[in-house]
Amino acid sequence: MKFRLKQLGFFWRFGLSALVLVFFIGFSASALHMWFKYENRDERPGLTLDDIKAQYSGLEAPSLLLSSLRSGHPETLKQPDREALITWLSNDKVAENYDSIDSGISPSEIIGASCLNCHGRKATTADPKAKALVLDYWDDVKKVAVSRKINKAPTNIKANTTHVHAPAMATMSVAIGILAVCTRWWRWLSGLIFAVLSFGLLLDIGAWWLTEYSDRWALAIVVGGMMYNVGTTLQLLMVLADLWLPGGRGKGFKPD
Repeated sequence: MKFRLKQLGFFWRFGLSALVLVFFIGFSASALHMWFKYENRDERPGLTLDDIKAQYSGLEAPSLLLSSLRSGHPETLKQPDREALITWLSNDKVAENYDSIDSGISPSEIIGASCLNCHGRKATTADPKAKALVLDYWDDVKKVAVSRKINKAPTNIKANTTHVHAPAMATMSVAIGILAVCTRWWRWLSGLIFAVLSFGLLLDIGAWWLTEYSDRWALAIVVGGMMYNVGTTLQLLMVLADLWLPGGRGKGFKPD
């Protein structure tokens, strides 16, 4: 006869419940750790896909101002002025050369004459997005002028992280899976969830290494991590519910 967790005595069920809650605390702490470790990895506030790319693949991202100029914005900007701004933004001395007049006119003067009608604090444009991006002073401009080049984490760091996390998370997943299959819920359901979270873990950790060759795999890290965390959370909830909901003891099994 199938063994069920609910058939255990009170103290066993109490202890298992406490450990399930410890798992939840651990997952919450892990999420916080991810946020604190990676949210500024791309040198921008907030946790985004660029943070993952920066960590595992490195990141080269042109500034918003440079991208806009290359795409032809603003359309009214004279070509010599556009080329002067692109040249300024393409070197590694953007701050130092902001007021430089080496090309005859400084980048600050070009921006003042060509951009502040829409991107100034006193702009007359009706476009709220344009008004939200002000370029009156260098403190404003530097937020969108500096391109980013961020090196990926060293391979030895990634190897050490994999060495620690892969065996530990796989072992933990097997333990939680065994607990889930011993609940009153359908075995096919616990098996499906176990398959999904296991594949998610494989996708997550495997993509740590694949992203080194193509940053497109960064999304697989996010998707795999979500599959693993959602699946594991569901299994833990199944265990917790089975331990304390009425019924579910089954028939014919007598624990020692």
